Amino acid sequence: MRIAAILAAHDEADHIGSVLAGLQAFGLHRILVVDDGSGDGTGAVAAAGGAEVLRLEPGRGGGKGQALRAGIAHLRSDDFDFYLFLDADGQHAPADLRRFLDHLATHPDADFLIGSRLQDRARIPAKRWRTNALGTWTLGRIAGVTWEDSQSGYRMIRKKVLDRLDLRSSGFAIEMEIAMKAADWKLRWAHIPIQAIYQPGPPRSHFRGVMDTWLIAWESLKC
Repeated sequence: MRIAAILAAHDEADHIGSVLAGLQAFGLHRILVVDDGSGDGTGAVAAAGGAEVLRLEPGRGGGKGQALRAGIAHLRSDDFDFYLFLDADGQHAPADLRRFLDHLATHPDADFLIGSRLQDRARIPAKRWRTNALGTWTLGRIAGVTWEDSQSGYRMIRKKVLDRLDLRSSGFAIEMEIAMKAADWKLRWAHIPIQAIYQPGPPRSHFRGVMDTWLIAWESLKC
């Protein structure tokens, strides 16, 4: 099984090195960091950590959605089995990839594997847990799929599935757009328990709870 990882990163020089070090242990086919206009040397740290780096210059806009779409386009012509996505800020544990691989060892026909943080509820801020659960339930009802954590960015998606999706989202809506459009196909879904990690100190995310949950849902439905 050949796996190509894509990490969208903006000003993550303090975290990207340890994330890449964790991934290197798995012998992935390719590891691509999409440096989304960082001003702190993220790209240089990623290259030193053994990753390929695709640089998006500042001012292009689009945020995480554009970065992931650029990464997918960059790798599309290669021949491998799965795309792997995880965050570059340390909120996903690279070691949890073993759980994905263990699932595939016993369920080799799985198409779309989503890391589920909601089983680690004690570590998730209550407001984030409620809005995520609400958004996941709502989008699942619309799509006709039972999801545990539709907003999770830790995923493995079979290449032949993702390459046929016409993705347009910007920002954080990209995760829901991918799930919603993939739901139109008869796929074999899997939910993989992962750690819920929240860095100490002031929150770095600009996520605005219920408002952003519904904006993300609406944008993913429009795309």
